[in-house]
Amino acid sequence: MEIIFDISKDEVPIFLAEVDEHLQVLDNSLVRMEREEPDPELVQTVFRSAHTIKGMSGMIGHRRMTELTHTLETILDGVRNNSIKVSPQLVNCCLEAVDCLRLLRGEVATLQVSSVDIDEIVLSLKDLMKDGTWQEVSRNDATKTMNTVLLNDKTIGDQNVRGHVISTSVNIDQDDAQCRGLQIQAKIETSSMASAARAFQIMMALQDLGEIQSMTPTQEQIETATSISDVSAILLTDQSIEKVSKSLMMISEIDEISINGELILSSGLEISKQPQKVVSEQSAEPAKMENNPSLPAKAFDPILNEQVHGKRAPDSIGRRISDLTFRMNVERMDNLMNLVGELITDRNHLQQLRSQIAAETSLNNDVEQLFETIIHLGRITDQLQEEVMSIRMLPLGSVFSRFPRLVHDMSRKVGKLINMVVQGEETEMDRSLIDEIYDPLIHLIRNSVDHGIESPQERLAAGKPERGTIKLTARHEQGRIILTVEDDGRGIDREKLRQKAIQKGLISTEEAAALTEAQSIDLMFLAGLSTSEKVTELSGRGVGLDIVKTNIQRINGSVQAETWLGQGTQFQIVLPLTLAIVPSLLVKIQQATFAIPMVMISETVRLENSEIKSIWQKPVILLRGSVLTLIHLSDVFNMPRKDEERQYLFAVVIKSGKERVGLIVDSLIGEEEVVVKPLGSFVGDIPGISSATILGNGQVALIVDVFNLFKLAGV
Repeated sequence: MEIIFDISKDEVPIFLAEVDEHLQVLDNSLVRMEREEPDPELVQTVFRSAHTIKGMSGMIGHRRMTELTHTLETILDGVRNNSIKVSPQLVNCCLEAVDCLRLLRGEVATLQVSSVDIDEIVLSLKDLMKDGTWQEVSRNDATKTMNTVLLNDKTIGDQNVRGHVISTSVNIDQDDAQCRGLQIQAKIETSSMASAARAFQIMMALQDLGEIQSMTPTQEQIETATSISDVSAILLTDQSIEKVSKSLMMISEIDEISINGELILSSGLEISKQPQKVVSEQSAEPAKMENNPSLPAKAFDPILNEQVHGKRAPDSIGRRISDLTFRMNVERMDNLMNLVGELITDRNHLQQLRSQIAAETSLNNDVEQLFETIIHLGRITDQLQEEVMSIRMLPLGSVFSRFPRLVHDMSRKVGKLINMVVQGEETEMDRSLIDEIYDPLIHLIRNSVDHGIESPQERLAAGKPERGTIKLTARHEQGRIILTVEDDGRGIDREKLRQKAIQKGLISTEEAAALTEAQSIDLMFLAGLSTSEKVTELSGRGVGLDIVKTNIQRINGSVQAETWLGQGTQFQIVLPLTLAIVPSLLVKIQQATFAIPMVMISETVRLENSEIKSIWQKPVILLRGSVLTLIHLSDVFNMPRKDEERQYLFAVVIKSGKERVGLIVDSLIGEEEVVVKPLGSFVGDIPGISSATILGNGQVALIVDVFNLFKLAGV
């Protein structure tokens, strides 16, 4: 059945993005509440997200979503006020409510009523207040009641207030004796197309500053209103007038702000004893806006988004500039990246022409000016590339934030106690890679939960804490992204891996005997291999780690494992920063040019023909005491070889996990940033080649698929 909400089509993506953000906060914060000591700031964060979703759903008329979040908010308010204690039962019930909210959120996207029944979860939440979990907490004996606040040329605190009489009841603890009542009045621009959202932002900002004693319009009116012009409130706060005014001035489309009858803001100008200055979104402490959970509706704002990039689009990504959030169409971002790629190609061509002219022509004033222009253009191109790349970069927190809840749910299914530790979520990666790493990380984390971490009884018997730990980290290192998934579980038995591989017919007994310790660990990445004795909901079918390796290699990355029996296992994923522009080493085989991604290269070696030996009919060399297998790149691509005519050869040492191999090429051209171009359906897949690029001289170079080379060469 179709359902209609009070929201335009263009505003739906913004609403969904904001709700997703707050649902993720609820997931992570609720999981933290279960395993950590009570933290008022954490509880406030959870309450604020529930409160925000409630307000946003109320503004679009999503009644069931509003009702559920209202009940959830009530429970969390009890936790916040210490009248309800946190328990595993409470956290699990709240997480179930979050799952229901996700389904209700989907109704806004599809405009179809889902089958979710909120009555059961609402009753479960309410039961938490009746089964003894609800605990009345006595109020401070020093609490005093202020029944009437006179605001008619009367004094409240140290402020002289002008206005009218408002009757209210206020509870003030002794610790809050410095609190004072402030009369707040705000006028919203008549041209505002989101006046209800502006009023909601004002209310949220005031709630963060203190306690609202009265407000017109009320919260219920704000959540259902279509147009609001004025907001007035009495705020009990211990914050300074300056801080209150700055918080309110961060909200856009406000014509006037008055505090205690004194005009603070009028038509965008701040009124104060200090020199006047223009107050705007960019100048009014944007850093506080980003970190202040009281302004969730800021991004749910079609006006702000339209002002920033001119047009809204359903498929968009979020970026922050000067701590302001805006959304950009992904296709436009890709088009901009393609144009920068073309500019890089032209830059490389100009630099080549410059070198040729310098070698063939005597310098004069005109030539020197041309060279200076080429150098300057190259510098500007580099800066433009860096800026565009930085815009494409997104923090890994958008992926990492999903895993604490995932581990919480999986550990409950297998009856284990597991902490999830996340570090480096601020590390940024190209958005094109963000989605690609989610599935591999899920497989690795699931593997740690099911295979790695022992049961509480096993851990205690082994002298370990009954609660295991899975640690997910990210960092930048030498132009690459390093991701690690580590657990403190039982580790991996290499001998057991070898025996399982033999039983499955994946390797022979002779091959197993010849494997090194590192190669034995790599057996876990073979398709169809599992050491699990039984199939569970999470694993045991022999799929997962082979998919991890395949998906990681597909994006020019590598994965390797380290394990310590009885102590734990660590998986390390190495990825390039981006797939759009790849720093590469250009090499020659006869007249053909190939590009090898630098992220896969460990070193280059010049060697003599006489140094090459043969083991098992494969060419090898001894490199610093270790045997290095060689691959003639010309053999891989069926090109005639002319090694006998050369005294010296060049080998490019590439790596895949712990495996290394040397690619023999005719000559090394040098390092160059190449713009990746797909081969297209007309050319199709070429074994050993991933894509192509256009060099500065206009020639086409093929980009080598390093991992397929290992397969083609049988290494």
